[in-house]
Amino acid sequence: MNARLPAALLAALLAALPAAAGCASTPPPDPSARQNAPDPGSLAEAEALFDRAVAAREKGDWSGARSLYKDVYEDFPASPLAEEAQFQAAECAYGAERYAAAAELFSKYIEDRPLSSRVEIVEKRLYDIGNYLIEDGKRGLWGLGIFTSSAEGVTVLRRMATLLPTGQYADDALMRIGRHYAEDRDFDGAELALDELLKNHPFSEWRLEARFLLAWTYRRDNRGPEYDGESLRRARAHFLAYAEQASRDPDRAAEYADRIGAAREEVAAIDADFARKALARARFYRRSGRPSAALFVLEEAVRQWGATEPGKECARQAEELSRELGIARAPAPAPAGTGDAPR
Repeated sequence: MNARLPAALLAALLAALPAAAGCASTPPPDPSARQNAPDPGSLAEAEALFDRAVAAREKGDWSGARSLYKDVYEDFPASPLAEEAQFQAAECAYGAERYAAAAELFSKYIEDRPLSSRVEIVEKRLYDIGNYLIEDGKRGLWGLGIFTSSAEGVTVLRRMATLLPTGQYADDALMRIGRHYAEDRDFDGAELALDELLKNHPFSEWRLEARFLLAWTYRRDNRGPEYDGESLRRARAHFLAYAEQASRDPDRAAEYADRIGAAREEVAAIDADFARKALARARFYRRSGRPSAALFVLEEAVRQWGATEPGKECARQAEELSRELGIARAPAPAPAGTGDAPR
């Protein structure tokens, strides 16, 4: 015997059942999608502007073409022509030799479209512009060397290296910046750029050159009190690293023989500087009534830099001071180098 369900219960069960498959698979239309889609009128207007830009460029009107391309990608960002228009606007500035403006436009293009197929082309444009602006800044007004400024070129290369740290020209840009700063005797700027190159680009073809130049900048950036040798220690370490790395391959060692010799001569000269600084410190301690401290400094100098001429003077003064203090000195160990070579 079949019992009939109450009408109210039957209605509740039917309401709980899922909707038919055909109905469930068709979501309601998204109003925002219709709002974001460009209307045909806008597409046509963007295309008309783009065609006018092309025509202006063909006539050599770089400024007019650039302005029209700019209107396309700024006023109609959803247009399929927006990316092309943004690139061509930068190209127009480049073609008109408005290099600072072109660099700004190309950099913005990279920021907006980092996955563009034209990234390599834009990177090369930025590298060339940065190089040109650095050299142009050196020439100055009318080529007379006055009102010079290469800062714009440095800014372009720095921004390029930041936007594209793994790009083809990132290490070239850092090397160019470092060389420019070194030539300009801005040692802080040179050290920053060259150190970044060595740390972030382990396979760069510029590593040896950057190492030598970085050592050179530290060698000349010997600031602070007479006895403060931090810059000299860094210079020594980088010169040692350069000589070691350049000598690993026989062919390279032959090619860079003069540089390797120069690096080793710099190490010897720096050791002599350290010994001279030790003599200065020892004099200070003796004048201050601290002969034991002076003796300690002199003996350390003999241990580390005794092979140099100032190191031999340290040994002579240490012997003299020991006799004054009534201290028997043990034979000094053979002098050894200090300072690990950075990688």
